[in-house]
Amino acid sequence: MDFASFIPLITVLVIIGAVGAGALIVRSKVRSISREMFGTDSFIKGYKEQKKMVSESPLSVRSMTSIYLPQIHADFPEFDYELYKSKADAVLRSYFTAISSKDVLALAEECSDTLKNSVIGIIEDLERRNVTQVFAENVIHNIQIARYIKNGATVTILFNAAVGQYSYLEDPDGKVVFGSKEFKHQTIYDIALVYIQDAHKMGVGVDDGIGLNCPNCGAPIKNLGQKFCEHCGSGVIEANIRVWSFDEIKEQIVGKKAY
Repeated sequence: MDFASFIPLITVLVIIGAVGAGALIVRSKVRSISREMFGTDSFIKGYKEQKKMVSESPLSVRSMTSIYLPQIHADFPEFDYELYKSKADAVLRSYFTAISSKDVLALAEECSDTLKNSVIGIIEDLERRNVTQVFAENVIHNIQIARYIKNGATVTILFNAAVGQYSYLEDPDGKVVFGSKEFKHQTIYDIALVYIQDAHKMGVGVDDGIGLNCPNCGAPIKNLGQKFCEHCGSGVIEANIRVWSFDEIKEQIVGKKAY
């Protein structure tokens, strides 16, 4: 056999050698990049470790407590910040429990009818889709006042809560259809504490208007928390018909999430 008959075999061997050398170069490059980015030779292992680290790192809340708390105390001297911060924590945990268990009765008693109806709507939607929203190992890292909103007859203190949790949707067979059981979800929840009228203490319907008037001149008291009559300047002692109530819980969504 002459040399020409070996040319095809040699060509194939050269190609295989070139491909093998290229694969080694690529593999070396990937390892180099992986070591530089993650400190490990395995890109997949490094990526998972990085994702795990991110999943365990709490987000920062918008802390405006030092700015707004003096304003709140000026309007409501009796407002106990530590008490309502603790209640915001408990209410948020009850929110997770109510949705996971599909039982609105699990909500804390400080929740308003508006918040209860919102949770009922979420539960009904989950039932229609035949899935369960699981919130597990909930860790509330920090709660701070983010905003203080006065709008006529409504006063709202908006808390921000930094939360780490496993959050995912399961089908009836326990299969995860959204979210992850492996990595925690770090997120921020808004919790609205509202100063509202408690109509039940007045013996009237919830939808009926409740008006307060100055005991001296009879002028209407327009704003919640108002301590003096705008017309005659007389001090106003409020009847205990207005209460703080948690009115809304909402996640600050980045990208698409179920709830």
